[in-house]
Amino acid sequence: MIAFVTLLLGLISGVYPIEVKVGNSVTAVEYRLDGVLVERREGPPWVARVDLGTGLRPRVLSVHAFGADGLEIAHVSQWLNLPRPSAEAEVVLEKDPKGVPMAAQLTWQSVNGVKPASLGLTLDGAPLKVDGNGRAALPAVNLKTLHVLTAELWFPPGVLARRDVAFGGEYGSDVSTELTAVPVRLRPGAALPAPAGLQKWFTVADQPAAAAAVEDGPGKVIVVRVPSAKEVLDKLVAPPRRATLPALRSKMPLGKEDSVRFLSLASNSFKSSKIPAELFDMSYELKAADGGLFWLLANSRPPKETHGPALRIADAVAVAGLQATADNRRRAVVLVLGGTVADSSHYQPETVRRYLESVHVPLFIWYLYGAQTPGATSWSGGEDVSTLEKLEQAVTRLRTDLDSQRIVWLDGRHLPQSIALTPASRGVDLPP
Repeated sequence: MIAFVTLLLGLISGVYPIEVKVGNSVTAVEYRLDGVLVERREGPPWVARVDLGTGLRPRVLSVHAFGADGLEIAHVSQWLNLPRPSAEAEVVLEKDPKGVPMAAQLTWQSVNGVKPASLGLTLDGAPLKVDGNGRAALPAVNLKTLHVLTAELWFPPGVLARRDVAFGGEYGSDVSTELTAVPVRLRPGAALPAPAGLQKWFTVADQPAAAAAVEDGPGKVIVVRVPSAKEVLDKLVAPPRRATLPALRSKMPLGKEDSVRFLSLASNSFKSSKIPAELFDMSYELKAADGGLFWLLANSRPPKETHGPALRIADAVAVAGLQATADNRRRAVVLVLGGTVADSSHYQPETVRRYLESVHVPLFIWYLYGAQTPGATSWSGGEDVSTLEKLEQAVTRLRTDLDSQRIVWLDGRHLPQSIALTPASRGVDLPP
């Protein structure tokens, strides 16, 4: 009945012509941005120019189709400046004659058409056995309480498709696939109650929001490192001390299951649906078994390492923030700055900072040569990591922040900046 012809990928702002395709029974369409009417068209061409603003923040663009009687027939939505997966997974419940869920069936699709290399499914955090066809038997559960199924499928060459669904509680044997992950920080000594105790803690656009589940899974750190790995090594470990390098491999670790990925400062142009997008390459996930933070900073390289007088530093940090939210995990972005480097980004650092704040991603800025170097002037509020001792202190603060985070699942899909804590909440904050 209605479908987008124009797809907006990656991080995007500015004014764009948005085209939709409609069925023969459609007599009018309305374009709405964050629920606000932008334009109404009552005949072809079904194109409207939509102003997304000059800043970066999550938005929802919806187009509504109306029939001759003036009633809405259908609508479609695009969620902008939020992760758009290159592979997707679905979870379907199989029920017995009485309607009790007996098994979960995974289905999937990927842009390159490959099959998943691994299938994972958990029920309330406990792993389930999944067969080669993506089917898993479900244990008997109390349908009066809420349960969360989480599917994680890995596709070559390292793409993760994740799907979280809830059943039980108010849903009974049905499934809700509309959940929003909200990271919260626990203050020292605080703990989160069970979801039933969180029902008055959150609002969405000033309306009460229902909490469905709480999760404490692995953390995810996206690193934007401006100096090369060799420069980090040369600065922190002088040649006379190189003999001690093997002993440093496991120093400064994050949590055992926490992961680190490096984002390239170079982008690849990607054209789809007439709107250009730029995609930044990322490394594979690296964990504590691969080395501590110093070892990774001094040895790991992103897929496309770029050097030169002008780099896309701020843009890369914005993309890192986007990627940090992609798996709905505890998260942080680390920007490592070197000496004097020109930034040819489209966005200014303050715009990028506000974007990361809107999606609740903490930003850690590390100065390899101290805070007084020219390379640090555009990014204030960072930490001096000019020695191994100072780097270790910075890593400790990063790990402490990750360890303090929990993920609370709210019922429904919401823009992250519309979510707030109420006075009833205790011992928590919304990062950053």
